[in-house]
Amino acid sequence: MNTVFRRLLTSTAVLVGLAAAPAWAQTAAPAEPVAPVVPIALDGRLLYADKGCVACHGEDAKTPLDVGYPRLAGQNAAYIVNQIKDIQSGARANRLSVDTMKPIVAEIPEAEIQAIADWLSTLPRPTQVPADHPGLALYKTKTCIACHGKDALKPLLKTYPLIAGQEKAYLLGQMQDIKTGVRTNGNAKAMTPVMHLVTDQEMDSIADFLTNVK
Repeated sequence: MNTVFRRLLTSTAVLVGLAAAPAWAQTAAPAEPVAPVVPIALDGRLLYADKGCVACHGEDAKTPLDVGYPRLAGQNAAYIVNQIKDIQSGARANRLSVDTMKPIVAEIPEAEIQAIADWLSTLPRPTQVPADHPGLALYKTKTCIACHGKDALKPLLKTYPLIAGQEKAYLLGQMQDIKTGVRTNGNAKAMTPVMHLVTDQEMDSIADFLTNVK
């Protein structure tokens, strides 16, 4: 076989191979990369509804379903997060915390708790203090101002609760439980000596003042 003929055969083979390449490439081409799944942003307002918080605390977070349920609108985020964690762990086990709240919050992850708390903290807070209410004087003389701030509008620390505008029955229940030692989580122990100096009648007057801050 002469050299020219060999070169002709080689060229023909190369051309045949090139002609077949598109079909081969089409069948063996790797699949297109799948776009990564982007996690849904944590929306506190939507989570508040989705997790069932509206059922007890109201759509606006300040119109509870019944007496004894707290108003959450404007509450300090750090305080809300700590309370939910304490309910999850069992550290807070007074009143509605065990039978009502714990089953609802048991499986909520920390990131979602934080998102809900952050959203609640952005809602409007009460601002109008009834200056002539007799409970205001007691609020001051019983040293409530030391932690919850002047007129109850600004707690000293973000881990302390905002109590201005809070539901009266809820306030009374918490004060009574702290006084008797039923509630001991968080900063409750620091309040116990103070509450021992407050009579039931004085508690009622203080709670009535706080709930009337609008």
